Amino acid sequence: MRRKRARGFTLLEAVVALAILAAAGMALFAAMTQSVQMVGRAERSREADAALRNALAYVGAVNPAENPQGQQPLGPYELVWNAELLEPARASATGYVAPGLHEVGLYRLDLELWRDGELQREASVRRIGYRQVRQPQAL
Repeated sequence: MRRKRARGFTLLEAVVALAILAAAGMALFAAMTQSVQMVGRAERSREADAALRNALAYVGAVNPAENPQGQQPLGPYELVWNAELLEPARASATGYVAPGLHEVGLYRLDLELWRDGELQREASVRRIGYRQVRQPQAL
């Protein structure tokens, strides 16, 4: 009498298939986790770049001759700047023979952008600083 062969999977085949499926699932999970981390880093970098643009816009209104050092909160960031005189201050020109009312100089502003005690970005810009040194003469 001939024995009929059983159809279907053996227990060993099922265990091997589950092991292969689990290994593939773990690889997929690791790739997804890494992808989520990369998205988070990109978002933080984008936020820091936007904050740096805001900081550059803010220091556009800073007069380095009057405020050579300072700090300013910008949302969750803290802007810190230090100004260094690059060219000696000179009398401004009026277009006439007389010197102008202001003394002007070229400054380099070193900017640091901090968040939660951690340096996020650094930048350096050149700005003109001015200080009034003469009073206008009455006519």
